[in-house]
Amino acid sequence: MKLGILGGTFNPIHNAHLYIAAEAYRQLSLDEVWLMPDGIPPHKGLDGDATRFERLGMCEAAVKSIPYMKTSDEEIRSDGRSYSYLTLTRIRERHPDDEIFFIIGEDSLDMFSSWAHPEIIAKVVTLAVAIRHDSDVTGSITSVCDKLRVKYNARIRLLHTDYMDISSSEIRTMLSQDGIYPGNLSRLQVLLPKAVLKYIMDHRLYGCMKGKQMSPKEDIKPSDFPKVKQDIEKKLEKKLKPSRYTHTIGVAYTAASLAMAHGYSMDVAFIAGLLHDCAKYMSPDELLEFCQKKKIDITQAEKKSPQLLHAKAGAYLAKHEYGIEDEEILHAITVHTTGMPGMSLLDEILFTADYIEPNRDKAKRLTEIRQAAFKDFHLAIQMILSDTIDYLKETGKDIDETTYRTYEYYKEQ
Repeated sequence: MKLGILGGTFNPIHNAHLYIAAEAYRQLSLDEVWLMPDGIPPHKGLDGDATRFERLGMCEAAVKSIPYMKTSDEEIRSDGRSYSYLTLTRIRERHPDDEIFFIIGEDSLDMFSSWAHPEIIAKVVTLAVAIRHDSDVTGSITSVCDKLRVKYNARIRLLHTDYMDISSSEIRTMLSQDGIYPGNLSRLQVLLPKAVLKYIMDHRLYGCMKGKQMSPKEDIKPSDFPKVKQDIEKKLEKKLKPSRYTHTIGVAYTAASLAMAHGYSMDVAFIAGLLHDCAKYMSPDELLEFCQKKKIDITQAEKKSPQLLHAKAGAYLAKHEYGIEDEEILHAITVHTTGMPGMSLLDEILFTADYIEPNRDKAKRLTEIRQAAFKDFHLAIQMILSDTIDYLKETGKDIDETTYRTYEYYKEQ
């Protein structure tokens, strides 16, 4: 097999990275290209707030629809600093008969002699160097290649590529300064694969939407969350029945636990959990009357089963009574009962937390679903939907069409 390996911090991965990987695949007639995020790079610190696992997650999202591209967690799995000579040696030992190309840029070619043990790297792989079309291939680059061939017996192939003016630091700056709503969205759609942009949005990376989560009047800092939580809890304890309040606290802590496991803001997930049933103090008739009065859309299924309206009414109360302006939180509250195809990460967290929180004890596969929620999130959601539909059929209750569509969506996933 002919294998290409493109390493980097990928903080975040963007379309220029994928372009280089695709050109290596094409020009070298490779069988596969691996994207290999650095764990802890030896030569520089990492800017931004993306963890190594989130950088790997972005790479996985980027290559999901590209058959010949894969990701490697070779360096992510090590807690020490990442050195290419060690990583590539391990890969060579596992692939002794494969032809391995290590894809680098021309700037890295200039610095190659300063890397840790370049002689080992040159021994175990062929260097595939991406050269911009306007570079002096016949002059300085040829000279550098000749010196490396003599000094290290290096095998070098040149890849001729177009220049793409994209930098990860520019993307991080755009996200941290203005977020993606609405100013930078069109630009970010050019710089990033669609799936990577969604991953960043879902996980709130690089400051995306931070400072806009809780209030239109002022930014809420992490240190403010305890007071925000306390204020909401006091209001809810007065409004909800004790059993409902106990369930609410259970959902909030479970949502925070799922957020911790799946790389999302624990504070934001906790607030969503606290408020998901904030309209449950109303009876079904009161919910119907409330939604009609507030001009909230009501489906035919909700007219037949108005208790479902507690989700939409809850989102309205979260905004107008509890001061929540974060659209992700409001949306998660809105869909937490029926779900919907293509839910955001927070939607999925709240939907799952509502089902598996510790005070629940009736569902038939609850233990298995709880375990799946921390290992295979989408499998857990599929199981919840399947069991919910079975339960509603057995009890003769109406099933919202959205629940069917959500189940079919996650079954396909």
